[in-house]
Amino acid sequence: MSGNKLSIFVVLALLLVFVSSCELFKPAVDPGTGRTTSTDDSRRGQDGEDLDPVQSRRVYDPVTGTFVYIANAPTDKMDTLRWTTVSENRNPPIVEEGGNDYQPTDPNGTNTNENLGTRPVTQVGTTPEGSRLLSGYNVDFVLPFLTDRYLGSEDKVDANSLWSLHFYSGAKLALDDMRNNAKASYNVNVQDSRANEAKIRTITASPEFTQSQIVIGAYLKSNVSALAETVRGKETVLISPYSASGSISQNNPNYVQVNPTLETHMRSLLQHAYKTQGADRIVLVTGMDPNQKARLGYLQDEYKILTGNAQVEPLEEVQVDMNDANTSLEDYMTGRKTVFIVPIYEDESFVANFLRVLYSDTREDFGQNVAVYGLPQWVDFTRINFDYYEGTNVHVSSSVFIDKLNPAVREFRRRFFERYAALPEDEAYVGYDVTRYFLRMAAEHGTRFQYALEANPEDLMHTRFRFQPVAIVPSGATNFEQAAVDRFENKFVNILRFQNYAFKRVN
Repeated sequence: MSGNKLSIFVVLALLLVFVSSCELFKPAVDPGTGRTTSTDDSRRGQDGEDLDPVQSRRVYDPVTGTFVYIANAPTDKMDTLRWTTVSENRNPPIVEEGGNDYQPTDPNGTNTNENLGTRPVTQVGTTPEGSRLLSGYNVDFVLPFLTDRYLGSEDKVDANSLWSLHFYSGAKLALDDMRNNAKASYNVNVQDSRANEAKIRTITASPEFTQSQIVIGAYLKSNVSALAETVRGKETVLISPYSASGSISQNNPNYVQVNPTLETHMRSLLQHAYKTQGADRIVLVTGMDPNQKARLGYLQDEYKILTGNAQVEPLEEVQVDMNDANTSLEDYMTGRKTVFIVPIYEDESFVANFLRVLYSDTREDFGQNVAVYGLPQWVDFTRINFDYYEGTNVHVSSSVFIDKLNPAVREFRRRFFERYAALPEDEAYVGYDVTRYFLRMAAEHGTRFQYALEANPEDLMHTRFRFQPVAIVPSGATNFEQAAVDRFENKFVNILRFQNYAFKRVN
């Protein structure tokens, strides 16, 4: 072919392709009606109903970075999420100042939405111990909601407010349960302590507080002390659900401490080790901090009680310098079994290094001849290899333990989620248990119910209540009968063992 004919042929070929390609983009023609159909029309059935878009079975997998084939691609219509605004009458917001909350029915069986804070309280009887039984009890919750830190524009609640929110949310579920079962009514008032003493002074001067028979709160030690001094000598009982300090208020029988003190924790650790481990040797371990060594006095005193011998030789005490690279614990591993009690909670590095060295020294017998006892903070340590916990037979004390397999716990979780659309933190269980137990005790034993706590133990969701009076002997006293009640304290401590990579209660 000549050059001119070749050029003409190429032009004709391109023209043919162009014309054919244009046909691809023309609207489809219905052969029966001759009508053209648009893209939207192609998604309609014969009866005009919209058809679902075709869904590809080949999708991108971001993990492998490749396309994968889905054998059963979804074809059902997707659900539609519809948002509604919940009325503030149903779930009222937390306000700056305290307010009354409706609570159980009154003795006549009526239940109204009136302000129960004004419901009169009258005496209906007296217990054999001289405690007054009332038709209703005024209850004050004083908790650090910290509403002054929430201005309404934040997208989340202050982290320091969560303790109070979960605690009181659990308490409200307890109040709901008591509405149909309580022997008395409860006028409940809720106050925001704002976590400062100035606000506490304002609250304690309010008419609602001065008329209360039960006060539950607060959080900070200084605020709890201020509340305890306010109820001293009155017909009001302060329930402290959080503070573990033993120096909140002296010689004050109106103060009830739910959280065991450090002394109680350490005595409980030694009791469990002494009675269950069958150890030939118990060694008390501290670091080089003299404050840690001072804690060992509680353990030595408890050891005398356990042995029944005030002259018994004290337990071994050793200060371990974990900064020394040559530190070894093999010299303490003689005998059938050795128990190390390590009352250290403020130094995670020390605990981690101690367990590492002990784990290395006992790997040959897989930790069968050793046990280590520590404090509650160990549960939250994050820099310790779990193999060290497992391989050294670690036990810790704890004031709270939630068994997720407990049917009561599972039911509470379900109710809490249905009510608040959130899962409960540990504080929610504490709020429920504390509220239900103490309000029931007041209804059954009157205004001085604290003196009946010891005779009314109870197993609850987060712990067991085993209250005892803590006595102090005045200086110059000649016998124990002259001792006075300092406070009431829950003496039960959960002992948790790390086994199968989880902490489980063993007492």
